[in-house]
Amino acid sequence: MLKKVFILSLILGFAFLEARVSNIFAEQIAENKKYNQTIRKFMAQSYKMTRLVHKSYAHAVFPSVYKGGLVFGYAQGEGRAYIRGGIWTGNVNISQYTVGAQLGGSSYSEIIFFKTREAFETFKLGQLEVSAQSSLVLFAGVSADMNFDKDVQIYTLSNGGIMIEGTTGTQVFEYTQKP
Repeated sequence: MLKKVFILSLILGFAFLEARVSNIFAEQIAENKKYNQTIRKFMAQSYKMTRLVHKSYAHAVFPSVYKGGLVFGYAQGEGRAYIRGGIWTGNVNISQYTVGAQLGGSSYSEIIFFKTREAFETFKLGQLEVSAQSSLVLFAGVSADMNFDKDVQIYTLSNGGIMIEGTTGTQVFEYTQKP
């Protein structure tokens, strides 16, 4: 009898473990798909974007950055950093603080290209900050780009919302190495 209980417990334990592992893999697949779709959305905008994805040393991708403001504004999002070849190296949090004429809320995707290893290392150390911005967001699909310096290029793509702004501020990035 004890042997049957042990075998039944073992079978139930393995079934539970298999279900949990399957759930974890399904979550990871869905998360990876979200980032891949964001990169493809940017690549569909122009050949230049496709070339940057393949030629840059690294890039950081933020599928959704949520932003709102009334005189003072705040935006926040989570992303991932990849080196050439699509190798995921770490997670990135973005925070944006703005002040100026602004009203509304919006969501956008952002991708940052690092042409050199040095530029990416500077980013990983938290020493890259971006400032000055103006936009008018009334519907999804409006694209804008900004050259921060010769080794870093930042592109945004509106996901929607209603926001009018002419602001100055800063974007702060926090990089965490992939475990």
